[in-house]
Formats: sequence, structure tokens, C-alpha cells
Amino acid sequence: MSRHAWFIKVGLDTTPVCATNLIADYVSSGVPNFLSIAHKVFDQVPLKDTPLWTSLISAYARSNHPHKALQLFSRMLHQSQSNPDARPNHFVFTAVARAIASAPQHLTLGQTLHAHIIKSGFLPGNIIVETAFLDWYSKCGLVECARTLFEEMRSRNLVTWNAIISGYVQNGQESQGLELFYRLKCREFYVPDEYSIATVLSGCGYVQDLLLGMQVHGYAFVSGFESSCRNSLANMYFYCSRVASAERVFVGSERDLVSKLVKIRGYVFNHMYADAVKYILSMENAVEMLVMDQTVFVPLLSTCAKMHLLNAGKQVHGLFITLVDSHNTADLLKESRAIIGSALIDMYSKCSDIGKGLKVFESWLPERHVPLWNSLLSGYINNGLIEDAKALFEDMPEKTIVSWTSMMTGYVQTDLPQEGLNLLAKMYTGEEGARLEGNCLTFVVALEACSHLTDLDRGKQIHAKIIRALLDADGNVAVGTALVNMYSKSGNLCYTLRLFDAMEEKNVVSWTSAIMGSAVHGFAFQALELFQRMVNMGINPNEVTFTAVLTACSHCGLVDEGMQYFMQMRKRYGLTPVKEHYTCLIDLLGRNGRLEEAWHLVEGMEEKHLSDGCSTGAIWAALLGACQLYENVEIGKKVAEKMMEMEKQISTASVALSNVYAAAGMWNEVYRVRESWRRKGHADGEPGLSRICTQPC
Repeated sequence: MSRHAWFIKVGLDTTPVCATNLIADYVSSGVPNFLSIAHKVFDQVPLKDTPLWTSLISAYARSNHPHKALQLFSRMLHQSQSNPDARPNHFVFTAVARAIASAPQHLTLGQTLHAHIIKSGFLPGNIIVETAFLDWYSKCGLVECARTLFEEMRSRNLVTWNAIISGYVQNGQESQGLELFYRLKCREFYVPDEYSIATVLSGCGYVQDLLLGMQVHGYAFVSGFESSCRNSLANMYFYCSRVASAERVFVGSERDLVSKLVKIRGYVFNHMYADAVKYILSMENAVEMLVMDQTVFVPLLSTCAKMHLLNAGKQVHGLFITLVDSHNTADLLKESRAIIGSALIDMYSKCSDIGKGLKVFESWLPERHVPLWNSLLSGYINNGLIEDAKALFEDMPEKTIVSWTSMMTGYVQTDLPQEGLNLLAKMYTGEEGARLEGNCLTFVVALEACSHLTDLDRGKQIHAKIIRALLDADGNVAVGTALVNMYSKSGNLCYTLRLFDAMEEKNVVSWTSAIMGSAVHGFAFQALELFQRMVNMGINPNEVTFTAVLTACSHCGLVDEGMQYFMQMRKRYGLTPVKEHYTCLIDLLGRNGRLEEAWHLVEGMEEKHLSDGCSTGAIWAALLGACQLYENVEIGKKVAEKMMEMEKQISTASVALSNVYAAAGMWNEVYRVRESWRRKGHADGEPGLSRICTQPC
């Protein structure tokens, strides 16, 4: 730079004042290697004063080089003992606090420095230093320490308030942050700035507080901050599932890179994967966006996984490899490589190309992070490769609670619930490493295993463990629903309903579990009453809910009511009936002797319901069973002929038809059907089985 050359010419480049100005010039210029040049300027000064030290320490801290900043600060403290002009001031302490905040592993160093500053007399009373350390405590996750420092401050400014509110929001305590925002504006009468508004909008989005978010939006509009907070507003609406409102926020504005990322993540968050892909394809600089911000790789790969876009996923993978090989972006990708690698494995496994996912896993050398192992484990499980998953689980160098829970889920999904419970016992005994505590999902999977086994005793033991281990179990809807389901399938309906009524929060799955439990235990009117309560509370039923309702009507003989509920599915809730609903309805009509009506209903079903013969087998079987009950040979014969058109249904149809003839006393026809069945080679039916769970003595 010309100014630097002139200082060298006149011999002033080694004076502290000129060197400080030169460092500021290089930092603001953004030239390549500006930090190394600034450091060389710094090293040429023989007697360094406090402003010179501060300029370089601050430059390293702002440029995300915390270790260099801390090393310089250590040297400064050492030299200040012999040079009084180099003693740290509040600007130095602020820069060092910023450096430690970006390196949370130096927690003890930060606490030691805080104590040193108090001993030096800078605290309390210096609002700049206090705010810097408040921000440091928040970024290190010690938000309660930050709050204590905040409350002890003699004076505060808007920056201080923003720091503490942001600390709460960033540490998952959004409610406390929103309360402080109310105190800031309505009790302390500060005027929030755009940073305050952006922070509180993030908090509203995380807790999905749409009402407060809309109020803050109104304040931003009145205050003139709507344009500068546009991305935060859209993000809040996306998190609150108001996609149309989020899209309106962007109307008429110049969309920058951040806006595009917000929109893509918003679509993915709301499971609008087709919209995300369509939006990305409409962009002219999609590749440039990926180069500028690599965090978009994860939602993009999630979209490919959900929509099974294997070729698109491969293209994203190829672009990622290109960026890794690029010197300009390799450093930026260091921290996110493991996350993107996990997303790649997940994408390939969900696109049924687990072999490619394995190659991605094997390419992550020399170090493989735990998320990569967990992603491959989930990939094996999702593709039904339980033995490969078991072998991988045993080879894992480190198992987290995610690893154990995934393996348990694999066992339960492949109808091996006993092995899943055995694995839970191993986890708590610490047979394969350190003993771990289960989380909500672990216990949900364990309760599902007990439901499969109808093992009430072990279900009760897990329930007791949940009460002891999970302080927030009462408010967890997934755990509550799993408990309701387990007690219901284990035959304890009374306790099922007590648990259900005690749940603080219920969703459609919770209600459906309670309705189905009452229905299968013969309490049909109770099930229908629960359904009405659910509808009255504004919760829309889903397909499984109607299966439970139709089951209740079938058990109670409520034919007309069942037909009405069946019609409600389409007309009121827009749900398309599937084979389970038709099976329940045919069973309902058949149990009540309305076989002609049931026959015409099955014949008149839309073509799309009959396109898959295997999927309609249960419907014909239900009607054939009703024919046996009422000894209706004519309809039974026609139903059996329909079933025999499906090769997989020949054995079932032959046995059921022979039973229809037997119920009618037509033994010659019974013999004829069974002989025909044997001659065609379909007599080797699959044997039935029962499973009884016993406890050791």
C-alpha cells in the first residue's frame, strides 16, 4: 500500500501509532493474507503499546482466529510486567472475550480472565467489558451465569439487552428471552432496534408463538424495520407453518443469498420438498449459492432423500466433492463435512442405494465421526438389512444413545421385539462400554417392543424408569402415546384411559390409540364418545382414526353409523378409504347379515382400490367369513372365485369356502373343494402360531 511505503520511506513504520494505523488499514482492505501482513507490521515495532496490541488481537478475534488472539494476549500480559505502556485496557479485554466466545473449549480460561478483570478494577462498572463477558457466557452455554452478570450490572444499554435475549434464544430457552424482550420494551421503555426484533422473531419461530410473532411484525412495520428484518420475519412464519405468509414477506423485494436459503429451509421444514426442488431449479445461480453457503447442502440432500431423487442427489454429491477439492472452500467445509457426510449416507439409503452409502462411509478416512456410523446404521435398518446393522453396531468404536436407540428400532421393525428389549438391558448394564441413560425416543421404542409382546410386566418396569429418569415425561406427547398404546395392547384398558386423561398434551395419534384401545376391548360406545370429543376439540382425524372408529362400529353392530363415518372420510375430511377401511366396513355389514349389500359394495369399489389383488385380499376374506357365519353358499362361492383369481389367496379361499359348505351341511362340496385344492398343489398352507410372553421364576 502507498501509505505503508511512505511510512517506510520516512522511517515511521516502526512507531506504535503508525503501525496501529497500518494494521487497521490492512484489516479493512480485505487484501489476501491481510492478517499475516498485519502481524509482520506488528512484529517490526520494538516497543509496543496498548493500542497496537489491541488492534492485532481484535483483528484475529474478528477474523475467527481465537487461538492466535489468545496467544497474543498471553504475550501482552507477560510484557506488560516490564512495560507499563502495554497494560491491557477494556478494549483488549473485550476483544479477548470475543475470542474465547468463538472457542468455548477455553471455558476455564474465560472464567480466570473474568476473575482477573474484576481484580484489576475494570469490573464492575465498565458496561463494554461486562457486555462482552455476558455474551461470552451465553455463547458457552452458561446462560444462567450471563443472567447473574446482567442483573448485577449497574447500568445497561440496548447492546446489553440484545446480548442476554440472544443468549436465551440461542440456548433453547426462548420463553425467558421473550419475557426479557417484554421487560425491555414495556417496563424498561427501551426502543428495540432491528437486531432486537430479529432475535425475538427467531424466538417466536422456535416456540411457534405465531401471535407474538405477528405482533412483533406489526411493530417492525410501524418502526420501519420490516425491510431489514425481512428474512427473520419469513423464517418465523415458516417455523409457524404459515408458508403463504412467509412467501408474501418476500414479494416485491430483491432476494439476496440469505433470503433464498431461508426459503429453501422453510420449504424443507414444512415437508414441501417438491416446492423446494422447483424453487432451486428456477434459480439462475444455484451452484453459486452452494459455493457461498455450504449449509444448504443438508436441506437439499434431505429433499432428495424424501422425494427419492437419486440422480439429483448424485449431482449434489458431485458438487460437494468438487468443493472439497477446491482450495478456496476446503477450509469452510471442515466443520460441516461430518454433517454433510451423514446427510449423503441418509440420502443414498433412503433412495435404496445403500451400497453407495457404504462407499461414502468408507471414503471418510482417516477419521469417521459418530454421526457417520449412526447414519449408516439407520441406512441398513431402513433397507431391512438387520444382520448388517447388527454387525456394524458391534464394530462401532463409540456408541451414543442414538446408536442404541436406532438398533432397538431395527429389531422392533423387523419383528424382533425381544432382541430390542435385551439390547435395552445391555445398555443399562454397560456390557458394551459406558452405561448410558435412555432418552424419550429410547423409551418409546422399548414400549413399542412391549406392545408387540403384550408384556405388561416389563412395560410397567419401563414406565417406572420413565417416571424416575425423565422429568418432563408428563408433557411429552410421544412418551404418553406409547404408554397408552402399551397398556391398551396389554389388556389394561382402565389404566390406559387414566393415563390418557392425565396427558398434558394430546395429538391425533394419542386420541387414535385411546379410541382403538376401547374399540378392540369391546367398549364401542366409549370409543365413539372419545372420537366425538376429539373432533369437538378441533383435532382432525386421520386414516388410522377412522379404522378405529369403523372397528368400534363393527364390534357394536352400528351399521348405519358406520356407513355415515365411512362417508365422512371423503366428504368432510378429504381422506381416501384404503383396504383397512373397506375391510372394516365389509366386516360390519357381514356381521349383521347384510351380505348382498356388502357384495355390491365390494363390486362397486373404484378401480384404483382393486388394482392390486393382494391388497384387496383381506376385504374378500372378511366377506367370505361372513358368508360362513350366515351359511350363504351362493355369495360365498362367488367371493371364493374372486379370491382364487389371486394366486396368493388360493389356500385361504379354499379353506374358507370348504368351511362355508360345511356350515351349510354340504359335505360332498366340502370334499370336492379340498380335493381340488390338493390336486393343484396349494395344500401346504402356512401354519399359525401364538406367542406368549413369560417371565422367569
